[in-house]
Amino acid sequence: MDNVPSDTSKSDLPVSTEMVRCLMEVGYVATGRGLQSQATNIFNGIVAARPSSEFPLIGLAVCKLNFGYVVEAAKILAEQALKLNPSSGTAKCFLAVAIKALGKEAEARDLMRQVCNNTTEPAAKAMAESFLSGKDVSP
Repeated sequence: MDNVPSDTSKSDLPVSTEMVRCLMEVGYVATGRGLQSQATNIFNGIVAARPSSEFPLIGLAVCKLNFGYVVEAAKILAEQALKLNPSSGTAKCFLAVAIKALGKEAEARDLMRQVCNNTTEPAAKAMAESFLSGKDVSP
């Protein structure tokens, strides 16, 4: 995974970057297999290990989205992930997915246009372009 936080300076937990990467993957697999509480616990643990990174919060939000907790996912992205990194194209993309799921298509498209025009993250730009071209980018 390219989006694995490596900064351990603000973490109380001595967890290596490789372990975080592995845990992120396990969290996404658990989400995909329908293991809601386990996936949530994994992502919450990664948030504790990397409190200064938005990526564990994005993982937690994707987990929430997959289990239908759209409002909660949007709050995690808007109030936590984007506060840590206001320019995170990845967080904005998943926020747009949540916003669309809440029935606000125009607002979601506007956010994805912002990502296309302003992000330096290739994966986020590709996701935004896919979304704007009408492809399903649901987590």
